[in-house]
Amino acid sequence: MGESNNLVSGISTQNDSIAAAVMKERSEAESLKTAVGVVVNFLWMRLNKPIVIGVGILVLTWLVMRRSCLYLRHVLKCCQRRCFRTPFQKNSIDQKVDLMEYAVREWKGTTEAAKLMKKGYREVYKNHNIKHIRRVRGDNYCALRATLFQVLIRGLPLPTWIKEQDIVKWNEMNSIRDQEKREEMCKVLFSDEDKEYKLYEAVKFLMLYLVIEFYEEMKNGGNFPGFVTFLFARDTSSDPLSFMMNHLNHIGDTGGLEQIEMFLLGYSLELKIRVFRISKYKTEEFQSIYPEEYGREWQEVILLTEDDRHYNIPVIAK
Repeated sequence: MGESNNLVSGISTQNDSIAAAVMKERSEAESLKTAVGVVVNFLWMRLNKPIVIGVGILVLTWLVMRRSCLYLRHVLKCCQRRCFRTPFQKNSIDQKVDLMEYAVREWKGTTEAAKLMKKGYREVYKNHNIKHIRRVRGDNYCALRATLFQVLIRGLPLPTWIKEQDIVKWNEMNSIRDQEKREEMCKVLFSDEDKEYKLYEAVKFLMLYLVIEFYEEMKNGGNFPGFVTFLFARDTSSDPLSFMMNHLNHIGDTGGLEQIEMFLLGYSLELKIRVFRISKYKTEEFQSIYPEEYGREWQEVILLTEDDRHYNIPVIAK
């Protein structure tokens, strides 16, 4: 009887905590909406540059929508973890394991599909000096996660355009030269969901900023990468606002990066993203580069995918 009372009391306390969190997030969201109205009015009355007004409205809209999604996600996770006790993987990136051992374990059997996948893995193992793999948590952030992990653990330089515009300051990890210390900080970062998601949302904002820049260049007859034409040719992303509403805002929540957005990610971080697509073994699409037009000074990161949705991190032998 005592255990039953304790269980009821515990569930009641958990429900009270969830309700309090929801009320707090909802109150903050309402306050943010009020602030949006004030700032938008100020921009509209005081500023004459359409691009500045557009950026302001897009960013503020983004903040409201993301805040609403975040408190909803917070509630769902509280319910899952506290009420249903679902298992939770703390680290979003695993330790490296032997690539071929991983391939044999994942693709058992003698079906044609299994044979093809193992041959694809053997190709990158033998001919591309990739001997190990890090598994990445398979949620809708996995492409961003796999890319940013490599940027941080290798200490790759920040894009020049970000430095010039002073849009974002990365944490102290970027200046650490000791590899062991860098790896330890990455381990801490990628085991903290809140910090992780803030990092991914920051990169999505950078992608939005660049889309706005490309859109202005395209309208004014300036220079812009070839993939931009295809990005704005879609009915669902004919301008920066529709791109944000229909594509960018859903990344991480209900969908991952599409291939056209992989091009944008490469440009946003000034990275040459090489992807081995295992299921495309023995075809021209086995290796894809995002973007195809990249700067000579850009660093390269490598991803590995079986289905163009979930990405893992290959580790090149030293």
